Amino acid sequence: MTYTVGDNDKVWKWQAFFYDAYRTWGQFYAEAYRDLRAYAGDNWTNLERTKLERQNRMVLELNKIRRVVNLYSGYERENRTQTVTAPVEGSDEVTADLFSDVMYYVYNKGNADYIISEAFEHALKTGLAIVGLYMDYSKDKVNGDIKFYWKPFNALMLDPYFTKRDLSDCDQASTRDLLSKEAIKAMLPWVDPEEIDMIPTGIRDNKYQYLGIYRQYNSTYIAKNLCTYDQYWKRIIVPQKYLVDEDTGVSEEWYGTRAEEKELKETLKMTPQVKLITTHKRTVELNIIVGGKLLYTGPDPTGLDNFPFMPVLLYHEPLIDTYELKIQGLVRSIRDAQRQYNRRHSQIIDLMESIINTGWITKNGSVLDPTMLMQAGQGRQIVVNDGYDVNADVREISPPNIPPGYLQYQDIIDKNIMEIPGASDELLGLSSTGDSQVSGKLAEVRSSNGLKGNRGIFDNLEQTKKYVGMLVLECIQKNYQPGKIQRITGKEPTEEFFSGQFGDYDCAIKQAVKTATQREAYYYQLLQLVSLGAPIPWEDIMEAAPLQGKTEMIEKMAQAQEQAQEQQQKMAEAEHMQKMLEMSQIDQNTALAEERRARVLSDIGLARERSSEAEQNHAKALLDNAKTVKEIQDMDRKRLLDVMKLASDISMAQEAKFERQLTKDAQRV
Repeated sequence: MTYTVGDNDKVWKWQAFFYDAYRTWGQFYAEAYRDLRAYAGDNWTNLERTKLERQNRMVLELNKIRRVVNLYSGYERENRTQTVTAPVEGSDEVTADLFSDVMYYVYNKGNADYIISEAFEHALKTGLAIVGLYMDYSKDKVNGDIKFYWKPFNALMLDPYFTKRDLSDCDQASTRDLLSKEAIKAMLPWVDPEEIDMIPTGIRDNKYQYLGIYRQYNSTYIAKNLCTYDQYWKRIIVPQKYLVDEDTGVSEEWYGTRAEEKELKETLKMTPQVKLITTHKRTVELNIIVGGKLLYTGPDPTGLDNFPFMPVLLYHEPLIDTYELKIQGLVRSIRDAQRQYNRRHSQIIDLMESIINTGWITKNGSVLDPTMLMQAGQGRQIVVNDGYDVNADVREISPPNIPPGYLQYQDIIDKNIMEIPGASDELLGLSSTGDSQVSGKLAEVRSSNGLKGNRGIFDNLEQTKKYVGMLVLECIQKNYQPGKIQRITGKEPTEEFFSGQFGDYDCAIKQAVKTATQREAYYYQLLQLVSLGAPIPWEDIMEAAPLQGKTEMIEKMAQAQEQAQEQQQKMAEAEHMQKMLEMSQIDQNTALAEERRARVLSDIGLARERSSEAEQNHAKALLDNAKTVKEIQDMDRKRLLDVMKLASDISMAQEAKFERQLTKDAQRV
């Protein structure tokens, strides 16, 4: 970091840039200043005010513009988004989440959301504002803290030929602040304090004429204790050494001494695809000019190679050549309608008052006291002098008739103030027919439909937030050391965290749902996963829930869970005992069945034994029969046949009885 005191060449270049740019920007500044005053409630010209006052008419200022601007500004504040980093497909999610945590810390500590909302509201009024970064070393003397600021249209001067919202084709830019010498000493600690004390105070040039303080009488006296603090950025080309991998095309800036470069070249002989080359890069040079005196020239303290700010543009038409039309705010389109509304309302009131007291036509001397003619209300008394005819010499002027469509036209103007910039009653959730008794969902749908006409201005704001997020990411990499990253996140930074390639190829800046803390964002993401059916336990959900008294609730849930586990254990034990009893009963039934089976088998054996005895008895009987046959050989033939038939029937009956008993025993088994 270098600085030069008294380098007039830089100051001359800054002055030449400012005056050349102002020739083009001058028309825009004049119109934007009128827009700002219209929003504040100043739509009458001095000539119109003087004319109304001479006619004893009221100078009315019924501000309808503020409502429209606040409507869009309030919607943006109600629907703020959070800037996070998301990994590109196949990239490191851990590093991307680490960047999101650090960016949330930076945005929260730097009050970025409020600053961006203020810049957006100013852009609604005038069409142009900027949101920027700077390093604050008041607390962290080593790393510094990233802070945010915004500046209005009348405190900045941009290259009039830029066309892109990311200022990639903007070559020069300048801003102005009015600061005390003590504040300047704190911002430029490397400058000799005595050098700052020698700088004269007050406004000693005619630059930035539309700053509020310049419009006041004797602005030099008002700013007698302040100094003009101008920052002038200019894009330049500087030589730069890069490590290039010819296989992948990845390049990384390299900074080192000649001795380190010599060692690096020896190392690179082992990896011929990686080479150290010298080329050029595009960066910015900052010049700080205090009271017309250059106090610093060199790189921007943020370490960025780009302007440390991004513009918030509402309506930007780069193809139009006239700047009063190229950049516009919301107020520009309804400024004339507001003026017409004020004029028409003033005329209506004058008309109403003229009906109450239109005036009199009298002959000179016909009325005793002419002030009687100016009386209003009830009980008026007019004394006519002698010799004058009341009907002929004193006559009241008839009031004019109000045109039928006069009041209706005033309602049309009122409606135009809302509809011309794209707003409507539907934006407020109301019906165009005046029906306010509607459901909340219908009101939400109407409001969403009412915003579609101006969705582009919110899309432009999101794009600006993305560009600012890219600046913040690069600023974190170039200023925060690993120790500070670990202190912020409680995690060790990964190897890719400080790689310049990670922001270019491995992560994307996007807008997410804004929450009060990063923990709330994690909590809502858990709820979304649960709604999709993810098996996430209640313990994890309650641990992430942003609730008051969460510890006590977690303890109660733990007690309830412990009681539930005890009850479940008792039920399990009861079920186990029931199963044991059932198994015992089964064993008992099995044993009884085995016993019965053994008994049946025993009975079958006995039956078989009986069968054997029967067979023996049958054989014996046959033997006896044979003997008997022998003995009855002398019997006659008929009697012999009867005896044999009887023996056969007895034998068949015994066999049938035995078979039935055997079948019955077998079925029992």
